Amino acid sequence: MIFDTHTDILYHIVNKRLRGQRGVVESYHIPELLEGNVTGGIWTYYTDVDQTLHNNFDEIINYILEELEESPDVQVVLSKGDWADHKVNVILGLESLAPVKDIKHLECLYEKGFRHAMLTWNEKNQFAAGVGCQDGSGLTLLGCELVRKMNELGMVIDVSHASVQTFDDILSISKAPVIASHSNCYSLTPHPRNLTDDQIKEIATLDGVIGVTAVKHFTNQLKPDVESLVDHIDYMKKLVGTRHIALGFDFMNYLGSEDSDSNLIDCRSAASANNVIDELIKRHYNSAEIDAITHGNAKRVINHILKD
Repeated sequence: MIFDTHTDILYHIVNKRLRGQRGVVESYHIPELLEGNVTGGIWTYYTDVDQTLHNNFDEIINYILEELEESPDVQVVLSKGDWADHKVNVILGLESLAPVKDIKHLECLYEKGFRHAMLTWNEKNQFAAGVGCQDGSGLTLLGCELVRKMNELGMVIDVSHASVQTFDDILSISKAPVIASHSNCYSLTPHPRNLTDDQIKEIATLDGVIGVTAVKHFTNQLKPDVESLVDHIDYMKKLVGTRHIALGFDFMNYLGSEDSDSNLIDCRSAASANNVIDELIKRHYNSAEIDAITHGNAKRVINHILKD
C-alpha cells in the first residue's frame, strides 16, 4: 500500500467541474491509483490559480465535495476511526490559505471536511510568507493564531512551500507534529523548496514526517529517476531514521501538457508509484521499513493529529 502525502487531484477536479465534467475521480484517477497500489493520500486544492480569482472560493469547495460524494471508491477521512479497507482514503487539504478570509473561515472549511493545509504556496499572504518571498518574513500575528487554531481543531500543518522564517515560526508554535508533504534534501539538491539537514531534524524532533517527492527539479535534474529519489530516502534515513520518511509524489501528468514532463522519467504518474518500492527492495530495505515509508509513517502522524 502507498499513501501519497501530496497530490493536486482536487485542483484537477475543479478544473474539470468548471468545464462541465463530472466523474473525474472514478474515470481518471481511480484506475491509475489502483494500478500503482496507491490506497490513500492528502488530496489538495492548489488555491493560487485563475479559477480562485475569477470564481467564488466556497463555491469551488462545493464542487470538490460534490465530486467526492459521487465517488464510491473514495473514503474522506475526518477522524481517526474513518479509515476504510477497500477504498482510497483521502485527507482533504489546501495548498495555500490565500483565499481564506480569517480564522472563522478556516473553521467553516474544517466543518466541510478539510483536515490539512499549507498556510502559503510560494506567496506572501495574510497568514505567512512562502519560499518565494525574499524579505525574510514569516508568520503574521494572524498566522500565529491560525497555527494554534489548527492544533486545536486537529488539522495537519504542512510546511512545504514555507519560507525559512515561516518554517521556524510554525515549529516554534505548533504543539503537534508537522509534515513537509513534498520536499527533498537540500544537501543533495540545493533547490529552495528542499529541506536543510537542520529542518529535517526539527521535523523529526516533533515526530513529524517528510514526503519525498518525484518532482525532477527537487530530485536530480541530471538524473531524474527513481534511483535518485531513493538517494534522498537513503540520506534522510542516515540523518533521522526511516520513522520520519513518507512519499509525497506530486504527480502532474493530469494537469496539462506543460506539466507532463515535471516528474521522474520512470515515475510520471500514480500508476508507476510502485517503482519506488522496487528500488527500496533492491537497496535491501526490509518489509517493516518499506511499510513505514510507503504508508505507516504518514498514517501514524495524521492519526496523532486528528480528533477521535
